[in-house]
Amino acid sequence: MNEIRKRLAIRDPVSTIQPMKRITMLVAILLAGCSSPPDIHETRFMMGTLVEFTISGVDKNVAMPAIQAATAEMQRVDNMFTIYGTAPNPVKALNNEQVGHPFPLPKEISRVLRTALQIQQKSGGLFDPALGKLDLLWGFSLPDPRTTPPSDQQIRNAIPPKTCFTEVDAGWIRQNQRCALDFGAIAKGYAIDRGMAALQSHGIRNAIINAGGDLRMIGSHNGKPWRIGIRHPRKPDAVLATLEMHGDASIVTSGDYERFFIYDGRRYHHILNPKTGYPAMLSQSATVIAPNATLADGWSTALFVEGPAGIKSLARRNGFAAMLVDRNGKLHMTDNMRKISHLP
Repeated sequence: MNEIRKRLAIRDPVSTIQPMKRITMLVAILLAGCSSPPDIHETRFMMGTLVEFTISGVDKNVAMPAIQAATAEMQRVDNMFTIYGTAPNPVKALNNEQVGHPFPLPKEISRVLRTALQIQQKSGGLFDPALGKLDLLWGFSLPDPRTTPPSDQQIRNAIPPKTCFTEVDAGWIRQNQRCALDFGAIAKGYAIDRGMAALQSHGIRNAIINAGGDLRMIGSHNGKPWRIGIRHPRKPDAVLATLEMHGDASIVTSGDYERFFIYDGRRYHHILNPKTGYPAMLSQSATVIAPNATLADGWSTALFVEGPAGIKSLARRNGFAAMLVDRNGKLHMTDNMRKISHLP
């Protein structure tokens, strides 16, 4: 999960929290001035990206312990799900397990894996949690990422079969040597959900957690909607659209502009098409609004891979609000997204 897939900064009228080097903005949370108490802003670096907390309506002595608890919970999730680094965890163990041998996963990981497999099934394979070998081959999340594409043969050898992991009473069975879990396209969303649960357990009712563009909000900003700006995929300082929302919801954008290289005049990025093994080329960015960040994370990836046709076949079928910028720069939106979007 050590990925930098989507980026953002939280802004108020006075100052901007600048991202760390090599981190670019994806979503801006636009906050209006208020009387009291002032918003609490805290930034942490984890999961390979900036994680920004904005809490409204409470004093700092209430907000800070909640943020500390949320940070610890999100780091726990990252440690449990990542396939990168040398520290052992159950996901790495399953990826190294003998083919055909049941392996018991912790209940928490099993729940997320079931959700990922449901998205895979409902999307017709546009989302796949078993791309670990392909992701490692392309190397976008490695400390020393590659600058040229793998060979066609290498890619073919790393594409997993349609069915990779099956659950039995004794655990999960890896079906093929090409099967390796990588929760990078969904676990960051799950970490946000767990972080928000930690905030709520400390009495926080109005907040946003934003992990590099994966965002979940609760409540409101001093009785007014949160204002969320979606970054233009080709203009880093421009806003594609502004959303005004309140309550419990998640907004996640997948884009081709964070981790990529240009080779022979072509852009190669980290969002892979499971069916071809190559980067998906029909979209520049895809944004999904869902009840929680886990779902929004997975479905934004599936929508990005599908391209413009996914606005009807995926987003509308599942009832999610969504917007997509296609490879030619044209904006597409579902009707329910259009109703809450303000274009510049």
